[in-house]
Amino acid sequence: MKLSMSSLDIMVCVRELKNAIGSRVENVYEIEGAVILRLYSKERGRQDLVIQPGCRIHLTTRVYQAPKQPTSFAMLLRKHLENAEILDIVQPDFERIVEIRFGGEGKILIAELFGEGNIVLCDSQRTIIQPYRTAAWRHRSLKAGFPYLYPPGTDVDLSGLDAAGLKGKLDGAQDIVRGLAVNLGLGGPLAEEVCARASVGKGLKIDELSEKELKDILNALKEVLSSDPAPCIVYEGDQPVDFTPFEFKTHLGRKVKRFSSFNEALDEYFSTVAVMAASESRKKDYERKVERLLKRQLEQQQQFGDLYKRSSESKRKADLIAIHHFQIDEARKMLDQLRRAKGWQGALEAFQKAKEARESWTLPIKSVDFKEGKMEVELAGETIELDLRAPAFENSTRYYKEYRTLAEKAVGTRKALEETEKELEALRAGIREIEVPPPPKRRKPKWFERHRWFISSDGHLVIGGRDAQGNAEIVEKHMEPNDLYLHAEIIGAPHVVVKSAGKEIPETTIVEAAEFAAMHSRAWREGLGTLDVYWAKPDQVSKKAPSGTYLPKGSYIIQGKKNLLKVPVRAAVGVMMLDGENVVVCGPKSAVQKHSKVFVEVYPGSTKKSELARQIQVKFRIEGIEVPVDEIERALPPGTGEIRE
Repeated sequence: MKLSMSSLDIMVCVRELKNAIGSRVENVYEIEGAVILRLYSKERGRQDLVIQPGCRIHLTTRVYQAPKQPTSFAMLLRKHLENAEILDIVQPDFERIVEIRFGGEGKILIAELFGEGNIVLCDSQRTIIQPYRTAAWRHRSLKAGFPYLYPPGTDVDLSGLDAAGLKGKLDGAQDIVRGLAVNLGLGGPLAEEVCARASVGKGLKIDELSEKELKDILNALKEVLSSDPAPCIVYEGDQPVDFTPFEFKTHLGRKVKRFSSFNEALDEYFSTVAVMAASESRKKDYERKVERLLKRQLEQQQQFGDLYKRSSESKRKADLIAIHHFQIDEARKMLDQLRRAKGWQGALEAFQKAKEARESWTLPIKSVDFKEGKMEVELAGETIELDLRAPAFENSTRYYKEYRTLAEKAVGTRKALEETEKELEALRAGIREIEVPPPPKRRKPKWFERHRWFISSDGHLVIGGRDAQGNAEIVEKHMEPNDLYLHAEIIGAPHVVVKSAGKEIPETTIVEAAEFAAMHSRAWREGLGTLDVYWAKPDQVSKKAPSGTYLPKGSYIIQGKKNLLKVPVRAAVGVMMLDGENVVVCGPKSAVQKHSKVFVEVYPGSTKKSELARQIQVKFRIEGIEVPVDEIERALPPGTGEIRE
């Protein structure tokens, strides 16, 4: 199974990643050893770029749960890259390295995708600010304050290589495929594909290659590198084992899944592999737990069996002693008389003679030890050791005490065994949880999410522009004859449109749309309490200025009567469900309250927008709803504000 990207994979991926040039970094997270850059641009919306050192770099549509506490490296990247614009993304010299170059202060983020890998943040002079992990070798050091140096590479210009140069670069390799993989840095799969396309045996020695074969290898290599991408994932059975930017001849006849972009293929492949690895880890953990519980169960079963047997034996002995107490006490009396009269040795000899004579009192006695004060008797086939110095009932009581102690231990062991069996049953019942679901794919945003928006309490979509371009798009592209147009009576306000969707627009929606127009205007920054907002019909909105006057770009003139409303400047931020996903929405309280389980009222104030967003996130989190702080900040009205309870 392929676990990291080759130089070819990186080359094709970087070509696609250049579409992210112009995007800005909104946030940075570190999740399970991977760094995720949350990017945003007006043209493409939100994109997440995942970088896993030594493994991969690609855009992802998966929704990863952001950690409650960011790592120190994520915080460092936020500090240096937040709001920085991507100027370029490059792969230096066909190496397994990707550089992301930013505007502003010219920071460079370098992803090393070979070996253990690393992520290194550098300044514009390529001095290391901080690596993901500190490391040092003879030829370079990845430490803060040191210049960033590339690792010793293959030093091969593939585009300018001829047959003689190729043979020189392959010199010393064990065979052709290893020479291509290692000496030219192509990696195993691409080296095998080049050999297959050139019809050259991959096990050939370098000295055995003819000039024609060398040229065929070069042509095959150039053919691969110049091919149009045809990304796919290769499977063995139902398991993905490889991903390629092109269809390889070495994969003919194998099950493949094709994708429209290489980033999509990488995203699905590594998401699936991560799920498989997590599932395998859980499976091994499950097997270890089952093995441990089975071992404990066996030990407890054996312990319970032993305690039960011993307690039963002790009780039987106690019962037999109690039943035959007269015989026992008679035998003790006779032995005591002999001991007193003849001493230990004489008493023992006298006992043996009486035993041989089969005197009745000796019949239950098997042996006597006067010195230790013990004797063994056989009662109903059971051999029992007794204390000569104690009467029968005291001996019986001793065995009863032993029985109770052992029985209590047996009961405790039985309870422990039952708990173990319950643990096993619960563990086996939860075996389905071993399969780890992949992170869900981020839903495709609705067209109106590029703009400011909310859903009115009557169910109408209301949209407003974020900038001049968005304002023009809303009026000229999305406003239809049965809609309504609104604008606040202040310079610096969005154009707002209420979508009718073929239905009559009620007064409650018009008032809510007016509040929406006010909250996203300059009135919020200026801390105004109320604002006049007017509404008109689409056919009243015109780009044509009256004769002899000039209409600024992005402005419109209203022909006819304006319908004025005075509304408060306030807002509510909530979380509503859209296509099964939590989405942050900002609008009038009545509308947000209608569609959100939880909401926070916000007013103009002095708290910075970023801090205000964090405060709102905490309130949502208390209610069990987790949404990214940057999405809250993006939805808020422009400028500072405050929460009012």
